[in-house]
Amino acid sequence: MFRVPSFYEDTPTFEDAWKTIAFCGSDDALAGMEFMNRRWEEHCASEDDDDTFFENWSYEANAYNVVFSGMNKLFGVA
Repeated sequence: MFRVPSFYEDTPTFEDAWKTIAFCGSDDALAGMEFMNRRWEEHCASEDDDDTFFENWSYEANAYNVVFSGMNKLFGVA
């Protein structure tokens, strides 16, 4: 999950979050989750500060968190 700074926090519905993440993965939610993980890894390898990442990817990061949390419940993981 992403630690989204409070300034960038937004909680989309699960349906909206799923659509956002699936869109990032060309209609594949798992690919979208992996896409966001790669974006974060690329950001961490850069010299940009976290605000730069969240200015560009806050909606997707929030969507990732919603989908991640929802899927954990599906599989019984806390």
